[in-house]
Amino acid sequence: MPKNYNLRRQIMEVLENDELSKKKILEVIRSKSGIGTSDKTFNESLMVLLREGQIYIADYDFTIYDGVKRIQSLRPEGIVFGVSRMDFVEIETILKQMESKDHEEVYRASKNLKRIFRRKIEELHTEGTLNNPNGADSLFNQTIFYMNSLGEEQKRALRNKLAWSLSNNKGSLELFKSIVSFVESQD
Repeated sequence: MPKNYNLRRQIMEVLENDELSKKKILEVIRSKSGIGTSDKTFNESLMVLLREGQIYIADYDFTIYDGVKRIQSLRPEGIVFGVSRMDFVEIETILKQMESKDHEEVYRASKNLKRIFRRKIEELHTEGTLNNPNGADSLFNQTIFYMNSLGEEQKRALRNKLAWSLSNNKGSLELFKSIVSFVESQD
């Protein structure tokens, strides 16, 4: 098995329960394996995982600057990565987190959901079956607004359908297309 494959697997394991900066991921992998991984090999593995949609860029860790007040450069070590969740149950959990009383949890859930939503919109654009002049973010906001305006039973049903449509399960893209068309028609 190629070395890069093992490194990608290790990166996924490290990110399984947390979002971490590139610097921290590399530190954990080096301490666990005891093997010195080159930056070039590590960067290549991160890029493959990003391209495949298995991980995403979640944030930026400013603590890498050690108290420097005037930051003039962007360091790749501060980029924070997380694992992309495309499973029905994971997406349904994110949708439920949107209803939390904790504002930070709602913000994180919204950010994750919007990223997944954008990816599905891109799939429809690539397929050539969607021409949305308002953009993915506007459509996302419209969908969430519509869902929140429903009664509890209808909201639960739409949340389940939306979670399935945003997953990578069979038939999800067709369901997503139907939901998007329906929400756009509610304007």
